[in-house]
Amino acid sequence: MQRILVIEDEFFVAAHIEHVLEGEGVEVIGPVGSLQEAIVLARNEMVDGALLDVNIDGGRIDDVAEILAQRRVPFVFVTAYGRDNLPPAHREAAVVDKPFKDEDLIREVRRFRVN
Repeated sequence: MQRILVIEDEFFVAAHIEHVLEGEGVEVIGPVGSLQEAIVLARNEMVDGALLDVNIDGGRIDDVAEILAQRRVPFVFVTAYGRDNLPPAHREAAVVDKPFKDEDLIREVRRFRVN
């Protein structure tokens, strides 16, 4: 079973992402709504990929993205902010724009299986 870390601080968005992924047979790690917890999970959990909001609980996701990149864990930003607001080192990463379509999330999560 594919394990995906979900970092999203908006309750209803996080719950919807979790519902969509579980419908695809994915084990969701999280959703996580705090940067501190996100950093711990990014460092310690064995996951196949991650969905990251850019701003979590008033902070930026940059450190989490860097940890995942160092571990070679693929990730996608799920955000309403433009590419210019992504962490500078990861501006070329995949993005799913909010509001999103369920099939866009599913497509990106399926790509993690290929990597």
